[in-house]
Amino acid sequence: MTRYFTVNTTIEFFCLLIACLCLYKDRDPIWRLCILYLLFTCATEVSAIHIRKVLNQSNLPLYNVFLLIECSFISTFFYFLYKKYVNKTKWLMVWLSIFILLFFGELMSNHFLNFTFKTASVLSLVFVLASLYFYYLILKDEKFERLNNYAPFWWVNGTLIFYFGSTSTNIFFDYLIQDQISVFAHSIRYIIFNILNVLLYCCWSYAFLCKYLQRKSSSSLV
Repeated sequence: MTRYFTVNTTIEFFCLLIACLCLYKDRDPIWRLCILYLLFTCATEVSAIHIRKVLNQSNLPLYNVFLLIECSFISTFFYFLYKKYVNKTKWLMVWLSIFILLFFGELMSNHFLNFTFKTASVLSLVFVLASLYFYYLILKDEKFERLNNYAPFWWVNGTLIFYFGSTSTNIFFDYLIQDQISVFAHSIRYIIFNILNVLLYCCWSYAFLCKYLQRKSSSSLV
């Protein structure tokens, strides 16, 4: 049973717990959707471990399916964050169309056997740019926000850290997946992604807490 408890699954279940406690009564549907997304994330990680360690089969097809969910959720979340400042519906539709073409094109070229690494790299790069654009919108906005407890800001912080790290790691994928320091049982790439996951879900957990405190504060003023 302990094989299912890794750094990744532990921090993901922790973030899911925080999301359930803080967001289940939130007024914004997109924030409540985080609970469902994290549930899919946890289920995917546990299933991937079971497939690889118990069934001794490749779990790459499972991660390919999850990449579709990941792209859909993160893209939609950014769209709703942008709506406060600008309407970018066309951007969302164009990006999702490009992603689908890239995803299935690479999947067919790999004969549905390998993970879509190139598409994942493009996705990471786009989300880095989307995060930077959100910062630009905040700076441009005339309304003052206290960033230390502004939930969208911390959600984007975690997203930027994770996908910027992912982009850099994927560039050196061939080297990092093979290179292994003698004192560690895993590749450097595996260790880096563990660190990125911890940073991502810590930022998201704090964002959920900020959202909860904001809702409580608004309720007390009514």
